[in-house]
Amino acid sequence: MRPSFLTNFPFAVLNRALQLGAGAILALTLSACATMTPVHPNTSRVLPTAERNQVISSLKYWRASGEAVLSTPKQNENFGFRWKQSPRLQELSIYDPLGRTVARITVEPSGAHLETITGEHRQARNLSTLLSMVLHVALPATELPDWMLGLRGNTSTISNNASGLPNILRSGPWQVHYLQYTPVGGLTMPKLLQANGPDGIALRMAITQWQMGQAE
Repeated sequence: MRPSFLTNFPFAVLNRALQLGAGAILALTLSACATMTPVHPNTSRVLPTAERNQVISSLKYWRASGEAVLSTPKQNENFGFRWKQSPRLQELSIYDPLGRTVARITVEPSGAHLETITGEHRQARNLSTLLSMVLHVALPATELPDWMLGLRGNTSTISNNASGLPNILRSGPWQVHYLQYTPVGGLTMPKLLQANGPDGIALRMAITQWQMGQAE
């Protein structure tokens, strides 16, 4: 079994405790996300699905954060994440179950840069290369923003639920199942999703906070 990225850092002495506790922590987090009392804005302010998709497609600035479980036939990896999106910068921060930033990947037109908790720096042409170094699993990283937003990419197809919102997104060998939504400022945004990929790989994401538009 290839060692977990998280166990390669100085806090490896906590690894056994994290292995015993992280699953329970994430289970509680995902459960809380699934059962939290949703916001109930005036329904007249919640955009219809077609308008929602147009607005989301035009967004240039947004942020999403939450918790994730990455599963393979050999192991499970629990981590927190924060994604920042802007026209010229992507930033993905990854946290251990204790809330420490173990990796931060920034992507600019000139390339991608990884900084780890140990001060290590790596550079690559794209996000996918550096994210695979962090998680030891090849994910379609360039598609993750569309997955989180619930948007169809150039090579993907979507089937909708009864409300007209994405139910299953298919992209190559990946299927993304949208399990829960939440209203965010008049938009209906994914709150819980699971992506099932090749070789028994699965990524489950609980998005606990959305920020739409440029931060002040």
